[in-house]
Amino acid sequence: MKNTPLTLAKQPILFVINPNAGTDRRKEGFKDLIHKYLDTNSFDPHIVFTERAKHATELTKTYYQQGIREFVAIGGDGTINEIGKELVNTEANLSLISKGSGNGLARHLNLYENEIEGIKKIPARKPHKIDVGLLNKTIFLCTAGVGFDALCAHRFSEIPGGRGLKAYVRTAFGSYRSFKSIKLLNGQEVFSLTFGNAAQFGNNAFVTPLAEIDDGLLDCSLVKPHPWYAVAKLGQQLFTKKIDQSVYVEYQRAKSFEFDFEEPQLIHIDGEALQQKEKHIEVNIIEKALSIRI
Repeated sequence: MKNTPLTLAKQPILFVINPNAGTDRRKEGFKDLIHKYLDTNSFDPHIVFTERAKHATELTKTYYQQGIREFVAIGGDGTINEIGKELVNTEANLSLISKGSGNGLARHLNLYENEIEGIKKIPARKPHKIDVGLLNKTIFLCTAGVGFDALCAHRFSEIPGGRGLKAYVRTAFGSYRSFKSIKLLNGQEVFSLTFGNAAQFGNNAFVTPLAEIDDGLLDCSLVKPHPWYAVAKLGQQLFTKKIDQSVYVEYQRAKSFEFDFEEPQLIHIDGEALQQKEKHIEVNIIEKALSIRI
């Protein structure tokens, strides 16, 4: 009796593509790249495109319920958040191919690369558990915050086709001139308040430079109001991983934070703006909650 070779079943894998992320609008071509460069001896690819906000979360939930346990996010930090939050505390793995404006999480994890390399390397990368943050029970993977950064995120989202670093810089300069500091209930004025699970916003702007994504801690960078002539120095410190050393910054590391404001605040979650109804903000961490292939 002859021995019949075993044929291993291919692992189904879902590619969720946000066609509007970043500045590259030619994402239809990803289908061909996936079929050309993915190891199809090991993986059976399924490819879907998002059509609206929060659609990536809906797609992830549907395909997870159908049994898929390997997911690939093709988009920016907002897209990665929509997919990743649905996979928290599950046995699924998430791979990143960043095509956003800032790509903070991918840069932090040294996964920021061209799409061909990203597709090729999926089988070789090993699952690694990372922490996730919660701001008033809303999940963030990279950074979340209040104040100037949230205002910039809101205005950036309203620019038609306004993606990319140049558009963000123009938005930031325009917003700076009109921005008024927000007030904590204790009377302290705040320019911005950022909570970092990862070290940067994106584009190597290291707002919480000491943050590690799997250490069980969140970093808090509180930037105080400052004179206009301090902006250049703050910018330099932001891009050289030294903003925690600024005289205008209060920096802490902890498992949780709480702040009370005089008014409900506009916040951002991984770069996506959201208006809060509460004046109270509570930030917590869920340790080792999401598996990412690194």
